[in-house]
Amino acid sequence: MRKLVSKKLIKYLLIGIPVALILWFFLLRPKQLTALVRRVPVENKVVSRSVSASGQVKAEEQANLTFMSAGKITNISIKKGDTVKQGELLAYIDGSTQYQTSQAYQDARDVALRNKDLFVEDREANITALGGEDNYNIKLRQLDELISQAEATYQAQLSVLRNSYIYAPFDGTIIDVNKKVGETAVVGETVMTLANMDKFIFEISIDQEDYGYIKLGQPAKIKLDSYGSFEFDTKVAQVPLTANAVTGVFDIEIPLSGNPEHPLAIGMSGDAYIYVLTTKTEVRALTIDEIFYDVSDEPFVWVVENGKLKQLPVELGVEGDIYTEIKTDVSEVVVPAEENQKLTEGYTAKIIN
Repeated sequence: MRKLVSKKLIKYLLIGIPVALILWFFLLRPKQLTALVRRVPVENKVVSRSVSASGQVKAEEQANLTFMSAGKITNISIKKGDTVKQGELLAYIDGSTQYQTSQAYQDARDVALRNKDLFVEDREANITALGGEDNYNIKLRQLDELISQAEATYQAQLSVLRNSYIYAPFDGTIIDVNKKVGETAVVGETVMTLANMDKFIFEISIDQEDYGYIKLGQPAKIKLDSYGSFEFDTKVAQVPLTANAVTGVFDIEIPLSGNPEHPLAIGMSGDAYIYVLTTKTEVRALTIDEIFYDVSDEPFVWVVENGKLKQLPVELGVEGDIYTEIKTDVSEVVVPAEENQKLTEGYTAKIIN
């Protein structure tokens, strides 16, 4: 009986031990922890940080021309697309009433002038008639005062009459005409728009947070939607001293010059990139997503040491739009091979590139 039990036990052991070993090997033995990573070389780059904003092409000199008095438009001597010279008469409203009034005031002034001339010509007789030279001088001052009043009234009416005319304030091109002859113009209503088509600007709006980075002379690039990836090189030539009273942002005008292959037109839209910080030479750099931060918000990179993952603290320099300067002496780092993969220090690094 004992021999039978022993034989069965030996049989079970001979079968069970190999099975147990197989189960332990495949299921229960400690697993080696690995992480899939990609090798990334530290590059030499000029690192730049920019402030960007969308904007539009405008003429450096542009004006909406209006009448300063209301009335029926009698004449518009230009059309859209015409070039004009400074001081050229462009349009006028019916100012017949103002003209007649100004003529009456001119006549009144001329009468006052003639009265004084006649009074001075007959000086001796007037001195005698007025009872002496003192009274004569008093009367002469009164005549001068009448002339001054008449002249002031006449000039004021001429100013009103001038409000009936629109003259070109500078050389330029008529880019729009909003009214027609025979229509009534209201005070301050835009009749036409004049622009100097030889000088352009790109106007952008910068918020309060970015305003402090902007300085005169900073390099800038402008990409217009009309020309794809082509970049216009320019510089900041104007920094406003006050914010826009309505929007609360700062409007910045950047000079812009076109060329035969890339002509400019008012209203073109695009984006401006003002480079507010740039390294003077090429520096060691990594992209933003190749740098990590620990729980204390201190920067580090992943490196492989003796086949294991290790966090290497790094000192950062200029943080640019794409690249960030790495001041720590490191030539190669690793990053997760898969999106959203979390790396752990001490894991075996399995490099897939």
